[in-house]
Amino acid sequence: MDCRDIYSLIPAGFRKRGILVAVSLFARAILDFAGVVVFIQVLAGVLEKEGDVHAVLPVAAAALAFILIKNVAVFFLSRFRSRYVFSLYTVLAERVLGVFIGKGLLFIRRSDSVDLANKVNAVTMTFTSGVIMSMLNIFSSVLLLLIIMTALFIYEPWPTLALLLVIGPFMFLYSFYLRKRMRSLGITENNARRSQSRSVFELFRGYSDYYINGAVDRQLKKFHYCISKVSDVRMKTESYSSVSSGFMEMTMMLSIIILVLLSVSAAWGMSMTFGIFALSAMKILPSVRAVVAGWQSVQSAGYSVSVLKGILEEVPAKEVAGRPLSFSTSIDLRSVSFRYPDSARYIFRNLDLRIRKGEYVGIKGHSGAGKTTLFNLLMGFYHPESGGLYVDDVKISSDNVSSWQALLGYVPQDVFLVNGTFVENVAFGEDPETADRERIRKIFIKTGLWDWISGLPDGMDTTLAEAGNSISGGQKQRIGIARALYKGASVLFFDEATSSVDMEAETEIIRSISGLSEGDSSLTIIVIAHRRETLSACRRIIDLDALE
Repeated sequence: MDCRDIYSLIPAGFRKRGILVAVSLFARAILDFAGVVVFIQVLAGVLEKEGDVHAVLPVAAAALAFILIKNVAVFFLSRFRSRYVFSLYTVLAERVLGVFIGKGLLFIRRSDSVDLANKVNAVTMTFTSGVIMSMLNIFSSVLLLLIIMTALFIYEPWPTLALLLVIGPFMFLYSFYLRKRMRSLGITENNARRSQSRSVFELFRGYSDYYINGAVDRQLKKFHYCISKVSDVRMKTESYSSVSSGFMEMTMMLSIIILVLLSVSAAWGMSMTFGIFALSAMKILPSVRAVVAGWQSVQSAGYSVSVLKGILEEVPAKEVAGRPLSFSTSIDLRSVSFRYPDSARYIFRNLDLRIRKGEYVGIKGHSGAGKTTLFNLLMGFYHPESGGLYVDDVKISSDNVSSWQALLGYVPQDVFLVNGTFVENVAFGEDPETADRERIRKIFIKTGLWDWISGLPDGMDTTLAEAGNSISGGQKQRIGIARALYKGASVLFFDEATSSVDMEAETEIIRSISGLSEGDSSLTIIVIAHRRETLSACRRIIDLDALE
């Protein structure tokens, strides 16, 4: 782990703010040192006045007031540091997510979704809290140690030098001994947590399959293994931490013995020296512990630096703002060739295809012929190896693909539904409080959903279960159609929208789609289907098998 790599991961704006954070840490170190000095002043007053309570009380009261003000200031300085770190977490998590989204649908589908989520959430948090926060804590503690040790050296150089000769080697040897172990434990914990999340996610997603095939116990064993691994790592980390505390106590006792041997003979001098060093130890011991603990944390979280560096080096291309696209004539694929990465077989080679505005087009072909791939090319999710997608003779590129997709509605085989109300699922991406509920009601009537939804206790404010598991396949498809209509899409794509429903529901959905085409001659509808009956209402059918 290189400090230059850590620095490169911090955005420019946060680097400038980091200077203010460093100043705040220095201010906190000064305040903490001042707190020690105040205690020493009270101790000196007690020793000098030899029990004169009235003489000591004003000094103690003033010290108490100062400590109260000091702690309030330290509280706000700590909040400033924390706000900096967790603001950095927010920015980095959004950037990592942006990189993944910017790589497109093909990357998302070919990646492990659990791994991507882990990098967006856990790895960025590990970096900011385990590396950045720990380094700031180390910096703050080292500053305080330097100030206190400098003051002690000026007051009593030999005992202070002896103290440094005891603590210094301990910290070096302990850190050197644990460096590789802590880094290895951090990598092990990250891998185990990722596997743990995947085992839970897969068990919930494939609940029926796991039970039908008697695979639940095996999945639970995988989960148990992963969580045991995490527990084992945490136990070792805590053990190393407890060992460091024990070493520190031994170190401090050894320092006291050395102090006794080197202390002055006078009774008052002996008491005062002991008192000063004892009060200083109230800050020295926690500071040394903080340095060791922070160093352990940095080593354990160090893997996150290389992970984030590898991700953020690939900055996603930003869309160039331009005038919105219009669709009034045709959608064209011109000399398009496409194959998947790491595959020698072309799905399409020099494909030319035109779909005119207002057409109701069906696409058929055997399994693997490229029907869904064709859809993703037409919607701009996949980019051809050669040739291009044109809308009204305007080529679709990364600069305007979002404008093109704003004109589209998409109803897949398994409609994606969020754990929310009907309103939230239809007015997708819009605040449900500002959604046009009257328009939604009319769309529900148009798609044949209103009789059912209006009979529910909460109507369109009824909450759907996760992934729409509480409703039928046909109802999910109609909600998908309603979403596309609410968006005001100019082109509707139906990808095997009836393959998972029964014949009765299929007939109703086909009738709904045909009704949309008949009711709006400007609406372009493109349908993928295996069954001939599903394509019967289409005015033109593109057979991909005939293109081979």
